[in-house]
Amino acid sequence: MKCILLCAGYSMDENLKQKETASSLTLINGKPLINYTIAALEKIEVVDEIYVVTNGVYYNKFVDWFNDNQFAKRVKVINDNTSSPEAKLGAIGDIRYTINCENLNDDLLVLAGDIYFDFSLCDFVNYYLNNHIPVVAGMYTNDNNRLTKSGVIKLKDGIIEHMQEKPDEPIGNIISVAAYIYPQNILRVIDDYLSEGNKTTYPGYFIEYLYKVTSVGVYIINGDFYNLKSPLISKLISEKVTM
Repeated sequence: MKCILLCAGYSMDENLKQKETASSLTLINGKPLINYTIAALEKIEVVDEIYVVTNGVYYNKFVDWFNDNQFAKRVKVINDNTSSPEAKLGAIGDIRYTINCENLNDDLLVLAGDIYFDFSLCDFVNYYLNNHIPVVAGMYTNDNNRLTKSGVIKLKDGIIEHMQEKPDEPIGNIISVAAYIYPQNILRVIDDYLSEGNKTTYPGYFIEYLYKVTSVGVYIINGDFYNLKSPLISKLISEKVTM
């Protein structure tokens, strides 16, 4: 199994000005956020390679980060060669770019690079290994703010029956987490999705498409997940990375 960490977003500050470094490299308790995810991935035996896909603006920052760290698994930084928010490939475009760039032909674990995952990624992968269908992590919540800013899922026997990405009126109380596993045979469906002119921004849009094509399972997490704007993470941020 290969893993793609999506780190090609153009990080903006509160004044909508581009930050000097990527959100994934923000220090949490003195350690870059992405390091926590990689540490968790290093405990998963079936994951043998990790690809960190970023953009041309932050690429050198990630190269410096890579040179300053040692990893138990093979880690490679990929430059998607975009240089502005207007030119960005979007998360789904970056997934396809990495697949094509590295000739990937394996089961694929895809994770947002700017999220702190406070649940077991190992258990998530084991759920996939026991079912061998595409799977997205999900979480129950009654927080309307989260429901309207996430993909909302309706389940039937553990399989997605309906999904809405960022709905104004949520259909349920299960939100998708930015953690996905695609079997090898699903990778070609990403090409189908993009060739039809569908949205490239959030990975959840692909799941919204995929569940209509094939069965997609949902692993309900035992824990939570946090972005940099969450109060818990905000308190832990000591400083920004300055490479």
